[in-house]
Amino acid sequence: IEDSSFPSRHADDRRTYRVKRQVEWAYLSMQEIAESETALNHPFNLSRFYETYSPYADIKFVVLHRPYLETIASHTEWDEGIEGHSNVIRGFMLLLRRFLDSNILDDRTGRKVWTLICIERIVSKTYEFDNDKVKQARKRLISHLARFLAWPRTDCPHCFDTWKDSTKDYNEVLGGETVAVLKEHMQQLEGIWPPVGNNAAWQQCSV
Repeated sequence: IEDSSFPSRHADDRRTYRVKRQVEWAYLSMQEIAESETALNHPFNLSRFYETYSPYADIKFVVLHRPYLETIASHTEWDEGIEGHSNVIRGFMLLLRRFLDSNILDDRTGRKVWTLICIERIVSKTYEFDNDKVKQARKRLISHLARFLAWPRTDCPHCFDTWKDSTKDYNEVLGGETVAVLKEHMQQLEGIWPPVGNNAAWQQCSV
């Protein structure tokens, strides 16, 4: 469709064919965002997309989860500031969780519609920069994706050749007081995000 995250871009996006990011989201609760028509249709309506195309194609979703504090630290200037950005991200986490819970298995094929990828499980610092462990984790991820997406092969020796781990320290970017506020926000995500991929240890993400 397009290379967009949920949510994506800015409120002043020049493209006229899509519902834009809304400034007001920064001042709403996560529940209000998840239930708003603008959020449900930004950047496009996931439910309508799936309902429209799934009878004719095998639609699958790969859910990428990045730790919450690192996500907020990446764009501190978005959504009227850090707390506003946190509101928007939490709203879309709830919106996405509702979609995922409503679409676990494909009615036509009986197979899983989505799978979860924890970014923390493929970065070097998780394994204390042990290259062998990092390579094994990434190999396991590729193998899982290959099976889920029915790729013809389960290995990809060069898939991570250009991958770069983030070097940002969220404590330095956000500051201690702000981190404390955001941790309170994170408590509201308990039982909502991250979703549970399966019972495999490598698919158990932290918030």
